[in-house]
Amino acid sequence: MRKILATALVAACACGGAQDFQAQARDAMPTSSSVHMGNPSDSQASTGASTQLQQDLNATPPSDWYKATVGFVGSVNGATVWTLGVVEVVTSFPATSCSENSCTWGPGSNALDANTYRLIVSKNADESFHWTLDAQSKSQPGSAFVTVVSGNATPSGIRHRGSGTIHIDQDAAATLDSHSTDHGTIDIEYSNVGPAHIVAHFTGVDDKSPNNAGQRGNAYYDFREQVSGGGDMEVAWHNLTSNARIDIHSRWLANGSGRADVAVVASTGNGSLSNCWATAGNGFATTFDSSAQVGLESACSISPAAPGSHINDPQ
Repeated sequence: MRKILATALVAACACGGAQDFQAQARDAMPTSSSVHMGNPSDSQASTGASTQLQQDLNATPPSDWYKATVGFVGSVNGATVWTLGVVEVVTSFPATSCSENSCTWGPGSNALDANTYRLIVSKNADESFHWTLDAQSKSQPGSAFVTVVSGNATPSGIRHRGSGTIHIDQDAAATLDSHSTDHGTIDIEYSNVGPAHIVAHFTGVDDKSPNNAGQRGNAYYDFREQVSGGGDMEVAWHNLTSNARIDIHSRWLANGSGRADVAVVASTGNGSLSNCWATAGNGFATTFDSSAQVGLESACSISPAAPGSHINDPQ
């Protein structure tokens, strides 16, 4: 879909002026790889294990909390990869039209696309850049364009590096033809000068648990890349139907081993647990779980426990 949309917008472009601005805008925009949350599975498995040992390790299932950590990271990456991938590809081509401080790509679409798209990038007075990705349903010609994604980017002087915000409006996208029917909005703040730091607020989004179909919630994410190659992520979730809350604070090292400290507040009772998992080379297997009484905490690669502090942030 990303390549289809990019091709559609590029097909609508004509070589225009203001090349200097186009270059500035392109360099200021974040890329999908520069606003990316790492996770423990990015670590490479050790190649030093014997064949039999590796077979034994592969038979050991990964920690459930390792899998939860990877899943939550993926939810934020998924929200940014498609959006920034489109922006990255489209701005690498000449715009349809430009002024001294603004460029527009499109409107354009492929013949089989249900919507027409437009990307606008403009420079603010403080030298930052504002951009919007808009769409119009082909079934409603002449209707107003709907802003699906918008953002601000403050450049650092290094291409695709800086800080900024991204606003994803899933409710607006759901009004378009053949778009996802997901609900809610996602607001992302990022800084990728040095180790990446990404904060995301999800508001009124669908609860994807199969047991909570039709329910919605709010969430808070905070990811900090570590210079050493590991990561630190906290996610807090508030189910608006049941009023249940959960906070997961996960930390991991460059070798993939890590720890999750979890707190739960629910009508059925409150609780907490700590879970540690092994390196990538050891299959991310559980080494300690305080709730299931598995292993010893001394086996954890990260100590002591550090419960999250944002469980009440999602309203």
